[in-house]
Amino acid sequence: MARKDYPPNRLQTSVSAIKKLINDRFLEDPSSYFALVEFSDKPEKIVEFTNIKKLLFEGLDSLNLSGKSALGEALALSIKMIITELRKIAAKIPKILLITDGKYTKLSVDPIKMARLAHGLNIQIDSFRLGAGSSSNVLKKICDLTGGTYYYNNDPESLMRAANELANSNIKTYGDSKTSIMENPIFLRKIAADLLRVQDLTKDQEQRLMQIRGLADYKKCSICFSDTNPYTKSSFYVSGRYCPNCQTPFHIHCLAAWADSQKDSKMRRAGTVRCPHCFYLLKIPTEVTQARKLTSLVKPRIKQKSEPKTPELSEAVLTKYNELSENDVFGSCPVCNFIFEEGQELIRCANCKTLYHRTCFEDLRNNRCKTCGVKLHLY
Repeated sequence: MARKDYPPNRLQTSVSAIKKLINDRFLEDPSSYFALVEFSDKPEKIVEFTNIKKLLFEGLDSLNLSGKSALGEALALSIKMIITELRKIAAKIPKILLITDGKYTKLSVDPIKMARLAHGLNIQIDSFRLGAGSSSNVLKKICDLTGGTYYYNNDPESLMRAANELANSNIKTYGDSKTSIMENPIFLRKIAADLLRVQDLTKDQEQRLMQIRGLADYKKCSICFSDTNPYTKSSFYVSGRYCPNCQTPFHIHCLAAWADSQKDSKMRRAGTVRCPHCFYLLKIPTEVTQARKLTSLVKPRIKQKSEPKTPELSEAVLTKYNELSENDVFGSCPVCNFIFEEGQELIRCANCKTLYHRTCFEDLRNNRCKTCGVKLHLY
């Protein structure tokens, strides 16, 4: 990055391009968020995800030239930061932008392996390649694997054009629920955080809990407000867990019941839930979700009330036309399908209230009602 083929040097030209990308992006979509990671001998987080342009520009201005090129490690750190951010909020399409000549130091993490991981998490990796690349062109492979865009920039002007083009990309699809990765239950399960057990708490976390909640209740579920699990009757030490973000305590069964009460079917299918206190994306232990499914399957079915049996014999009642209801007047005989008229003799089934012309009733087979099937007897 110290080479001067991009005046004054590659680093300063890249910083200018990123500032343009950030500035253009905020003009199109002020709700965008950026984070900065630099990498030499090892990667380092310079700025957390933010939409404050001043902080981002100050972070870019603080970059210095040094060391080698830990490209794989930088991708690993970037993916970790994105997953952490997605756990906090239902974020937009996550992207990583690499600005480098593509040459890297082979340390412990393979960039291609990280690209495959990013692809599995629906994270796109774009790249701005500076200068002549290596014959393997690892940046092109990374972009192709993740569905990102590969830009080859052989001068400062093309670098600025690439920054503007990337800043204006995907504006229409951002926030579109049809394309949101947070709609995918498999993805939700992948990125959700594991709950902490009592023994997993660090001394600092335990001390913080004791200060916030008091010595008496930092091992009490914040849903049922008890140490004892209401479902398994076990103690909090056995079935209690903490949110890794805010350290709020839950029984895992209480949290699973809370998840079942939520309206989001995708979250339930994924076996995930957002912390009721800090909205952090949490993973419900598999054994709990499976146990709840089995319980629902073996629950005794409530016997439905048997319908009253149809009587074998029922009365046929002589009925006058002027006694008919409005619905009966506009009805018809099920034998001849003609309407009822004044002066006609009518007979009603006492069981189902079906009406017949007297002459049609005499034609019924075995005197059985065509609607309910009972044998009618005219007393």
